[in-house]
Amino acid sequence: MSAEDMSQVLTNASFVMYCGRKLSENASLMAAALQGARNISSSSGKAPLLQFIDWSNPDPQTESFDGAVAVAAAVASTPDQVVWKVTGLSSYDVSGHTGNQNAIIYTSSTSSTQPALDIPGIVWQPAPKNTLSAEVAARLMTRAEVERWYDAAWLSFAVYATAFGYVFSRYSQYVNGKYPDTMIPLYIADKAFGWTALWMMSAAPFAGNLLAIMNTFSGAGATNGLDTINAAVCAVIMAVPVFSFIFPWITWALARNIFTRWEKSISFKSMLVDLVSLKTETGVISFFFLMTHAFMGSLVAIPQYKSKWFDADNKGRFYGNYELSLACGVIAFVLVTMLTIRSLIKEGSWMKLKPVYNYVSPLAILLATFHLIFMGYKGWSGLFNPASYGGQPSPTFASSMFSLGVVGAHIFLMVLGTKKRARKGVRVEKHSAIEAAFAKYTKSAAGINNTQHVKDSFHEDGAFHDA
Repeated sequence: MSAEDMSQVLTNASFVMYCGRKLSENASLMAAALQGARNISSSSGKAPLLQFIDWSNPDPQTESFDGAVAVAAAVASTPDQVVWKVTGLSSYDVSGHTGNQNAIIYTSSTSSTQPALDIPGIVWQPAPKNTLSAEVAARLMTRAEVERWYDAAWLSFAVYATAFGYVFSRYSQYVNGKYPDTMIPLYIADKAFGWTALWMMSAAPFAGNLLAIMNTFSGAGATNGLDTINAAVCAVIMAVPVFSFIFPWITWALARNIFTRWEKSISFKSMLVDLVSLKTETGVISFFFLMTHAFMGSLVAIPQYKSKWFDADNKGRFYGNYELSLACGVIAFVLVTMLTIRSLIKEGSWMKLKPVYNYVSPLAILLATFHLIFMGYKGWSGLFNPASYGGQPSPTFASSMFSLGVVGAHIFLMVLGTKKRARKGVRVEKHSAIEAAFAKYTKSAAGINNTQHVKDSFHEDGAFHDA
């Protein structure tokens, strides 16, 4: 339909609601139709205040996302022609909802905060910062948050693939073990779930340790000679975790570059920054792997599967090391549950959050590590003996050495203050998805005078805050 035809349809209308797609591509056509309808209405003497309400919900990854801004710019010559942007509900909710629905509203107007239009069941709720450009920024950041979860999910896939492959080769009758295929779905998979949970909760501190060591050696921050010595010691400690994480790292790098769509760097440091900033996502995903391990593990905690756990001379009770192992595991599970709840709530003063993450998180990782060590240390005497499982070390050893090295280096770097000094004065980099979101914003908002305000409002937690 041409702009002239659309103008005729819109003549004497007070509101136009757009529920389609690709508004950015049709912005000039829509603006011409709106202005044409306004002119016709003016000549007829009615001249209503024609307002445009955009109900579209574009995905920034697949289509243009700044349609309302483009329409507002195109009709800027007629200031009383207001453009509104609605979020928080779908186009279907306009007519097919039940009960009252809150509609978050943004506007190009400087004098009014919501349309003078009463739609049954729709409750207008002006956004805290209700400019159209703020909606664009919020939409991009919401998409970036989703991408962060995808990124963490791909990391968990890479870790689980590594863990399952290792456990399978250790225990399967087709490789180094004697277990039949019937034990794959539960017994072998359970060990891989537990392994993945431990490594996912250790992933962010792993990256943080390496960044602190790299900053210290490069002279960044405010480090001193003692920090250099400490970093050298920690570099030795981190050698085993780095070697252990090679396969998950490569798999993660390939997966995120093949299956994710934001612009990102494949440099080692950039990926470390991304991993540190994913501490919430990796922690929450770790919790779900841990919960799965707890349920599956309880099903196989019987003599038919775990005969060596039970002391026949002590009424079939657990041996002492398994008592310690399970106690550490239960406490670690409770602590991780607490951290997960805290991470999902997010809101709160840093004075409340900092102790939780600084002390509870390393303690949870340490207890989970002890859970594995006490579980399997008795079988470590033949770790590399070819006569025992082809010389393949026990999964309890292979998985626990990673987290033990990470926690050990973290304690050294934190207690001596090296981490704090290594990041002093260093620019806080954000996840590449957030950086890509802001790059998209600045590109689309060339000419919008509050770009700097929006940039200052991008926080490391992946949320958009009013500055």
